[in-house]
Amino acid sequence: MKKSLLLSCILAIVFIAAFPGQSVTADDHNRTVTIWTFATNREDDIRQIQGEIESRFAVHIEIKLIPQYNFIDSLTRAMRFGKDTPDIIDWMIENNRMLSANPDNSYVMPLNQFVNRSAGVHAVPQGRMDWCTYGDYVYGIPGDVHPVVLVYNDTLWKEAGVDLETIETWDQFFEAAKKLISKKKNGKPIHYALPYGNNGLQTSMFMIWQQTGTQILDPYGNPDFTNPDFALFVKKWREWVKSGVFCDWDWGQFGNMLESGIMAAYPAPDWWVSRVDDAAKNSSYKFKVRPLPVYRAGGSRTASWGGTFMAIPKTVDNPVLMFQIMEYIQFNRENERNFYLDTGILPVDTTVYNDPVFDRPDARFGGIKLGRLQCDLALGLPAIKTGDIFWDAINDFTEQYHLLEAGTLTVEECLENTQKEAMKRIKNQSFY
Repeated sequence: MKKSLLLSCILAIVFIAAFPGQSVTADDHNRTVTIWTFATNREDDIRQIQGEIESRFAVHIEIKLIPQYNFIDSLTRAMRFGKDTPDIIDWMIENNRMLSANPDNSYVMPLNQFVNRSAGVHAVPQGRMDWCTYGDYVYGIPGDVHPVVLVYNDTLWKEAGVDLETIETWDQFFEAAKKLISKKKNGKPIHYALPYGNNGLQTSMFMIWQQTGTQILDPYGNPDFTNPDFALFVKKWREWVKSGVFCDWDWGQFGNMLESGIMAAYPAPDWWVSRVDDAAKNSSYKFKVRPLPVYRAGGSRTASWGGTFMAIPKTVDNPVLMFQIMEYIQFNRENERNFYLDTGILPVDTTVYNDPVFDRPDARFGGIKLGRLQCDLALGLPAIKTGDIFWDAINDFTEQYHLLEAGTLTVEECLENTQKEAMKRIKNQSFY
């Protein structure tokens, strides 16, 4: 820890020198730095090093847990009236309502000048930084990576004559899945290959889509749902769905479906791997874990789903100090290691990946080193173009996808309608 503190002091001196117009002054000492977060595990994570932060930066840290359902509304009111505003926010990476490709419309400030000189941020996989980047601006530091692996019931697949370790592509996977679902009762499969809710770019489709390399926004943030590559993926996806290999993604019954054998595999970000725990402990099935099959040869073997990022509201008077504190939180080696041990969530800082903690055999999967697999996959996250309308446009696609599923639209009509709805968002765009 002493070496870590010394390194932090050296980095702080270099950092301040790089920004002569902005520095940490005596006025910043003993000030209260308020951090808002919506997640209890993130609150616990920060509290673990609260004393270190306060000692290192000579400040008092106040952590407020703000309910997720009114986090943005609370931030809006605080900033609008200039009262009780936070200095740092820790928020959901999949919510774009406070970010904009136009900095004037963003509730948090661009961090480009900081991140370009940050050794810590340079250790974050670029595929993860994409989720905090709108247009030319980086708005936050991710708090996690959430690489996705495939957890599967090796017993059931091998009983169906399939060794999933030999499967390379999703096309091969879904072809093999036909063998898995051939065993039926009352005309319905006893086992299913994957969960999915037939709800557009959600759950399994969201993760596999990332592997395709296709984008739903162009480099300028405009919707691009009718591009040929995305259309081809949707058509292929619909073929996979019609083959009958999917069961419903049931959040409440997920563990039971694994334990009973109804669901024989699922794509799992690190925070969802633990859903197999009861099945691995209580059932006679043997489970394994591997990278995702690729969409095409040479493509990404993983995806990412969920997560948090830290950002600085535009009302903050000294962003240099706040950025230093965010760095200390996000890139604290000992804290990251302990957080992984407690939660199974992989740190965002790739310099930590050489720690032996990631080489522990995982008894749930026959001794496979899950942590090492996740570290390797995190380095190859797919690149995703996000932007102002990204998440809303996904919802637009979901609405049209329901009509596609009902048989009232063709794939082409579904995508054309989605494109039109998303374009309306561009034309009528307003911030809050």
